[in-house]
Amino acid sequence: MTLPASPAPPFFGWDVVAATFLLAAFGWGVGFYGPPVFLYAVVARTGWPVPMVSAAVTMHFLIGAVVVANLPRLYRRFGVPVVTVLGAVLLALGIAGWALAVEPWQLLAAALASGAGWSRWGRPP
Repeated sequence: MTLPASPAPPFFGWDVVAATFLLAAFGWGVGFYGPPVFLYAVVARTGWPVPMVSAAVTMHFLIGAVVVANLPRLYRRFGVPVVTVLGAVLLALGIAGWALAVEPWQLLAAALASGAGWSRWGRPP
């Protein structure tokens, strides 16, 4: 007597590949390649000095480095899904801040948010 074959579990590999691709495309595209474009757009829109806006770009990347150095701790404390969603929200808020800043301090706050967000969101766990 033969037992009926049980159905194979669903294969989620392609869903994982698609999600990772989207994560990388938006994270790297906006978070890594975006700030030089933001620099030009902010200077053109506001007339602020290039060194000041460039300082915000530098801060974006330095904050990202600090967050990356602490990712294992954040993952253990809050979990990968929570940290990833929080990174996406921070990146979105930061990018909106770059576009809407009317005072230099607002640009620096936007750089803090976008730097913290892209550094998590641009890297798969």
